Amino acid sequence: MKAKRLLGAALALGLGLAAITSTTVAAAQQKRGTSGAPAAAPAKPADTPATKKTIALTPPGIAWGMTTKQVAAVIDKMLDEAYVPRYKAISPGVKMRALDAELAEEKSAFRRSRIDFGGLPTGIDATPLKGEYTYLNKESMMTLTRESGKRYFFFIQDKLWKIIDEHPLGEKAARGKDYASAVVKLATAFGVPGRVTPPAPDKGRYVNEVDWKDAATHFRAIERNDSEIAFAYEDLVTLGSLDSLRPNKPVDANAIDPAVASAVRKEEPPPGPPPSADKPGKKK
Repeated sequence: MKAKRLLGAALALGLGLAAITSTTVAAAQQKRGTSGAPAAAPAKPADTPATKKTIALTPPGIAWGMTTKQVAAVIDKMLDEAYVPRYKAISPGVKMRALDAELAEEKSAFRRSRIDFGGLPTGIDATPLKGEYTYLNKESMMTLTRESGKRYFFFIQDKLWKIIDEHPLGEKAARGKDYASAVVKLATAFGVPGRVTPPAPDKGRYVNEVDWKDAATHFRAIERNDSEIAFAYEDLVTLGSLDSLRPNKPVDANAIDPAVASAVRKEEPPPGPPPSADKPGKKK
C-alpha cells in the first residue's frame, strides 16, 4: 500500500522519478496475484495531456518545416541581436574588427555543425541523443553551441521537425535543483501535470520522460543526470507521419546475420517414401 500511495503521489505531480517506475507497479500487481486475488488487467496507456498554454518555439522566427538554410538565417539574426550590447561597448577599430570575426565564426560554426545520418555511423550514437534520429531516411542535425548551453535542430527531408535544448540543474539553476523539481515547474507553467513515460529502448527512449502537447507541438522533459535535463520540442504533424517518413528501419544489433544462420542450420534428412497402402502379407 505504501508503494501504491507513493506512485499515486508521483503521478499526480507528473514526476518521472527513477525510484518509482513501472517495475514498482508490476511488483505490486504480482504480489496481489499471488495472494489469491486476481491480478489487475494492464492499464491503458494515458494520452499526452494538452497544455493550457501554448508551447512557444524560440528564437522568434523559428517554425516547423523550415529548411536548414532558413534556420541558419534565423540563427544569424539571433546572433546579430545578441552581439549588439558588445558592439555598443567598443569603438571602431581593432577590437570591433575582432568582434566582427567572432560573430562571423559563430555563424559559420553553426552551418558547419550539420551532420547527415546517411549510411555510416556517427559519433552521436554514443551520446544521449541516440534514439532521436535514424539512418538512411534523409535525416540531419545542426548544433548551436553557446555559453548558455547547446541546442540541437533535427531535420527530416530537410524540414525542421525537432529541437532539443540542454539545461543545467542545481540549487541555483533556473530550471530547478533536480529532475523532479524541474518537472513540477513545467507542470505549473503548462497548467496541467505531464504524462510519465518510463524507458522503452525498442522505441528509442532510454530514460524517464514526462511529456505534454499543444495544438502543434509535442514537448518532452528528458531525464539526463543529476546536473542536466533536456527539453525536446517536436512537430506533431511530422511525429504522426514518422513511420512513413522512415521507411528504412534500424537493424537489430542482436539479430543473427541471415548468412550465419543459414550456415549453422542443421540439414534435415530428406523425407522417406510414403507409407504403403497395402497391409503386410496381404495378397493382391
